[in-house]
Amino acid sequence: MELARKLNQKPLKTVAFKDIKKYLIANFLYKGDLDSINILLNIYNIYESIENIYPRYVTLENLRKDIIKIYRQKDGIELIARNLSSLIHDDVNRLELYLYLEGYRLGFNSKKHINTLEMIALKYLTIDELYNRKKLFQYEFKNEEVLSFKKLIFKEIRKDRQIRVFIRNTVTDVKKKLIDDKINKINDHLDLQLVFKSEDNDVQIEELDSYLTDSEIEILNNKIFKFLYIDGFRIFRNGFWDGINDRVIKRYKWG
Repeated sequence: MELARKLNQKPLKTVAFKDIKKYLIANFLYKGDLDSINILLNIYNIYESIENIYPRYVTLENLRKDIIKIYRQKDGIELIARNLSSLIHDDVNRLELYLYLEGYRLGFNSKKHINTLEMIALKYLTIDELYNRKKLFQYEFKNEEVLSFKKLIFKEIRKDRQIRVFIRNTVTDVKKKLIDDKINKINDHLDLQLVFKSEDNDVQIEELDSYLTDSEIEILNNKIFKFLYIDGFRIFRNGFWDGINDRVIKRYKWG
């Protein structure tokens, strides 16, 4: 391992933080190493005081419904959607956690947005209320000023070219290294499905044609990439918003 080699050959302080971060991210995303993400979270806690990580997973259920909708005329599509969701479940959850973390970290350090949200918060909350709160506006659905500011931030994120490239590249890498092969071999994970048909007291057993053709698999590949790319923005922007909110609250925690 490149990082391990560097750590063994050089004093720790000479190893670039970006090398450590890159190694930990790759180890988590592509090898499923939970220790790596825990170390990374600890590093972020040390350097940036990030304490609350709570992504909200909804992707796979929505993806399953989309697959059923696309192939609604296909026999056994429920089994195909369920099996595919099971195959890529862990990969997608790790992708979501990573994108959330990067969005959170960016928001937690966005001084302009933090200052603006703090000024809004002080219009509606006392200092004592801010001190006693564990969450600020993460789940706010009524305050129009907060919702307008949140909408503005989400729009800025959507228009930011660097963020778009980052999310696209991340989704592309994860899909290529982890998910593509599972999609292309989805037929290997489909059990034979039989149906019983009765006509004039004559019972016949027929095999369902539930396997996907090459063209259907290609369509599925494109659909999953588009889905993960769009969902990546949802995850990233939610992380960004949570990071801003937590940083405002942190300003009112003493001791």
